[in-house]
Amino acid sequence: MDSVTQHQEQVVSGGFSRPQIVWMAFMASMTVFFAFFMLTTTTPREGMSDLPSASVLAPSDADRARSRMGLEPARTSMSTVWTKIVVHDSGFYFDDADDIARRHVNQGSLREIGYHFVIGNGNGSLADGQIHVTTRWDAQRAGAHVASRRGADPAVADGLNRVAIGICLVGNGDQKRFTQAQTKSLAQLVTTLQSRLSITDEAVHLHSDLSDVNSPGRYFPVAEFESLLAGRN
Repeated sequence: MDSVTQHQEQVVSGGFSRPQIVWMAFMASMTVFFAFFMLTTTTPREGMSDLPSASVLAPSDADRARSRMGLEPARTSMSTVWTKIVVHDSGFYFDDADDIARRHVNQGSLREIGYHFVIGNGNGSLADGQIHVTTRWDAQRAGAHVASRRGADPAVADGLNRVAIGICLVGNGDQKRFTQAQTKSLAQLVTTLQSRLSITDEAVHLHSDLSDVNSPGRYFPVAEFESLLAGRN
């Protein structure tokens, strides 16, 4: 009777016993599960991979080379000890990172843009609120954005530039308000940099706090910005 039953099971299953079929089904299900797990699981990237993603809304060809998803520097070794963040405006309503870079180079003292990040307003190659990652941040080079106070030792400003991340909002804050998208992107960028680099609220400055300048201007939304940093909105 047992031999007949085994023979019938082998005939029905194409030559395999029922325990063999159960085992093969189990192995097949585990293979499918493992393949699904590998496809849906990502490997964490090193460096600044936890920074917010830059907007990629309609960048120009020149901008596309440097604006990308993610704000991690191309150089992943964080040799610079960043302890401050300084917010600026570009001074021009129709502007973008390439125009700013050309002005900085044409001044004769710089080889590239002085800021680490630029946030567009939609007037230029950068979309409204788009975060542009500059070559200076990619290379983790000291900034060139904090101006020296009149009569002060230039070494003071030089020291600030070595440890301060420069963020520039496209626009002129003395003439017009920045866009809501710019303010939100700025707050997102600043809070993420603070979290990643342990930068305190007291170490986030406007350029006018440190130098004899108006930047980022009288229309900069101080209260809204501070509220966004505090997470109340």
